[in-house]
Order: sequence, then C-alpha cells, then structure tokens
Amino acid sequence: MIKDLFRVVEKTDFQEVEVVEGDMRIRIERNKVATVSTVLSPQIQPMSHAPAVSQESMLALDKVEAKPKTSGRVVTSPFVGTFYRAPSPDSDPYAEVGQTVKEGQILCIVEAMKLMNEIESDFSGVVKEILVDNGQPVEFGQELFRIE
Repeated sequence: MIKDLFRVVEKTDFQEVEVVEGDMRIRIERNKVATVSTVLSPQIQPMSHAPAVSQESMLALDKVEAKPKTSGRVVTSPFVGTFYRAPSPDSDPYAEVGQTVKEGQILCIVEAMKLMNEIESDFSGVVKEILVDNGQPVEFGQELFRIE
C-alpha cells in the first residue's frame, strides 16, 4: 500500500497524500520523508512510530521486491473509492477470471463519493487476473484487472 501511495504522488501533481485506515495513518509529502504511525487505544499510553522511510529507500525496496510482470494489459481505477465486482451483493460479478470481455464491457464498479461508477474495459481479451478483492478500497491508478 505504501508503494502504491508513492506511485500516486510520483504520477500526479499532488504535493502530499494522507491515508487514515483504522488505527494506521500514512502521510507522504513530496520531497520529504514518509512516516507511518499507529494510534493506540486510550488505555495504552505509548504511541509507536515507525522509522521514517525515504522515497529513495522505498524505490530501492520496490526493485528488490519486484515480481515478474505477467503479460497482458491492465485496467486501472480512475478514482479513489471502493471496488465492487457486482452491481449488488446478490448479483453475479461483472467479470470472472477466464472470461472473454469486449472493449466497453463493464468490469466492475468503483464507488466514489457515494456515486457508483461503472468501469469498462478499454480493450477486448480474456480476464487473466482480478487484482483487488471485492469491497476493498482502491487508489487512483491502482491496477484492477489484467487482460490478455
């Protein structure tokens, strides 16, 4: 998740990004270091801080942890929001691994600011991988589907 945030900051004009999820807070500022802190419940006194990590360190770590990319084209999220594979909890998913999809076919929904945005495939092919779990938050530019 932290590496994804660095990528968002790198690819955009954002000067800073802050994400708070549960008891974790991540803030990234351009040309500064990233810090991760955990907010503990009131009965526990100390607050722990992860050591500051520079962007260069994270990029070096990214190269070390780099996984071989599989072939195919990627559909990314155009929004920050929540990823849904189906139009409702009782409905079948829009797309499954192994399914052939056509350009313009709906693959999923990303809920952003209480609006349900249908995400369409930019190309035809076979869904090789669904990269996000249903109901999970997604970031701008995050990879959702790999299609060959």
